[in-house]
Amino acid sequence: MGRSEHDAPVDALTGLMRGGAFEALLDKSITASRGNQFAVIVIGLDRFQNVNDLLGYGAGDCALRAIAHVLAGFALNGAAVSRLGGDEFALHFPGCDEHAALLHTAAITASFEQPVQVMNRDIFLSASIGLAIFPRDGACGASLTRRAAAAMHRAKSRGGSAVEHAGLDPAFRPEERYRLENALRLALAKEQFSLRYQPQVDREGVLQGLEALLVWDHPDLGRIEPDSFIRLAEETGDILPIGEWVIDAACRQIVAWRAAGLQPPRIALNVSPVQFASAGFVERVIGILDSTGTDGGCIELEITEGSLLRDMEESALHMAQLRAQGIRIAIDDFGVGCSPLTYLHRLPLDVVKIDRTFVSQITVPAGSLPVVHTITVLAHHRGLQVVAEGVETIDELELVRAARCDLVQGFLFGAPLTNAEVARLLADPARLSEPFHSPNPSTF
Repeated sequence: MGRSEHDAPVDALTGLMRGGAFEALLDKSITASRGNQFAVIVIGLDRFQNVNDLLGYGAGDCALRAIAHVLAGFALNGAAVSRLGGDEFALHFPGCDEHAALLHTAAITASFEQPVQVMNRDIFLSASIGLAIFPRDGACGASLTRRAAAAMHRAKSRGGSAVEHAGLDPAFRPEERYRLENALRLALAKEQFSLRYQPQVDREGVLQGLEALLVWDHPDLGRIEPDSFIRLAEETGDILPIGEWVIDAACRQIVAWRAAGLQPPRIALNVSPVQFASAGFVERVIGILDSTGTDGGCIELEITEGSLLRDMEESALHMAQLRAQGIRIAIDDFGVGCSPLTYLHRLPLDVVKIDRTFVSQITVPAGSLPVVHTITVLAHHRGLQVVAEGVETIDELELVRAARCDLVQGFLFGAPLTNAEVARLLADPARLSEPFHSPNPSTF
């Protein structure tokens, strides 16, 4: 890794570059890059203190050396690897844009699916990952490392076993946070939230579902994207009333569409890890169904891998209780977390949603098509439906069809729709079939 070349001090436990030398290396890379992009990835082990508490500090040191050995393997891909301190590590991938960086994070995630040897026993560890890209996310080594580390800690706070992007979090910049936090506390009372609906279509281009997306329109701040305020709402606790409002609003809209003589498909609703783990979540969902007169079969709850891994047994119990009400359960952003595919058989799921990270790389030579196909085969073997997220081009559409995905959603079928636009679509659903007029209609 060129540590002597950079006069980098070495961490005595792992043999990796220390944090200060890593930041100095980044500064040199910035000087040499002439503005070209590179990636900084910070990795934090989830619940690592449990290893020390249960097995002793000697076992903890052994585990850190084993993880360091795994991560050092990425030097073969041109990475510089560092131990920042404690259970945190960092990697620098030169000449790397965000798409390439996401492939690296997927490879890092996959490396945690294998156990490490600790004092003659196999133990499984998971990790939270933060990603920063130069020059977008920082102008020096220290700022890039700091922002990637902050993104990693956000991933931990949301349940761990996930990837967070430094560039997607303007809400946490100090100069904006205070104003946004105050505005967020008033947003529900001032009726500033609304829902938009993104279509999900099947192999024939027929509308099969709608994913409800939360929109916040502030009179002074303008439209605020969920990436900018959902994490903040989770920190402040506002996510609980906001999450309940989303479920209630979607259920009431289903009732309204049906009262107008329309037949809406199932509505998919995102559930925050904080919301899913909160006491009484299942009871609150059932209460909303009862109060709105909505059948559970009308909705699908999308839950991230990080939510499920907090307590696998409790998660499975809650999911089974929801499914008993007719509610379908989807695992969202599948593939970017650290849970192995073998977890699919341990949970009462109905749907797997392949993360858009993989869809965006599906047309690239040596890209993600084999990954998408493998996930689809394994999910189908478990009797699960597969949805490809983020389809934006005909080429992407053709390849997710070739990979046998059941449903697709994305901007290829237009921007998310308002209540009125959905009503017009339900009255004339043939409008969505146009993207499927491809040169190879027999792909399926």
